[in-house]
Amino acid sequence: MTPPEPPTTDRFQWREVTTEYRDVLATPHGDELRWLVNRECVHDTATGALITRSVMRSPGVCVMAPVLPDGRIVLVRQFRHPVGVELWELPAGTLDAREDNGRVVPTETPETCAARELAEETGYEAGALAKLAEWYAMPGGNDLRVHLFVATDLRRGQQRLDEGELIEEVRPFAPDELTAMVARGDIRDAKTLVSLLHVLGRRPGGVHIAP
Repeated sequence: MTPPEPPTTDRFQWREVTTEYRDVLATPHGDELRWLVNRECVHDTATGALITRSVMRSPGVCVMAPVLPDGRIVLVRQFRHPVGVELWELPAGTLDAREDNGRVVPTETPETCAARELAEETGYEAGALAKLAEWYAMPGGNDLRVHLFVATDLRRGQQRLDEGELIEEVRPFAPDELTAMVARGDIRDAKTLVSLLHVLGRRPGGVHIAP
């Protein structure tokens, strides 16, 4: 297998990449490659050491903050199998992608993904999407990049969930309600917490989480 693209520093060189698992989800718009689990061997040219790590490779995800004209923000209540509970979250979704040399390469723009996933999960279609931020979710073990969008000029349509997607409720919350939910620990999804701090923090007066 051809090694993946090199890191930004010349110190580390990929020697071997073995894909142990591919996660593919069947969706209404085709099979979706969600991530690879690799064993990757890297040569540290400064020390001579060979380092082997398990790494998850992902195309990235989009998180959307749907803002209604009155300033309320729409969340979804979704059951998450790995933790076995329902969580209040901002709508989100994985970019369409293909596999290439041990990496997962997006085949669509984050904007396209954001528009599609917002409509599927909430039923809202956005007249305007503005990218607010991006970050790595957990760079110690994966390369998943999160793209945050604010969605406005919302028009209500029909929700179109993927098979097995368990969204029980779609509900708008006022900014003060969301701040209180964060303070109480009612919002426990990391991408939603980071996104809300970005969105609410840009309001006049910023955001204050009471102890």
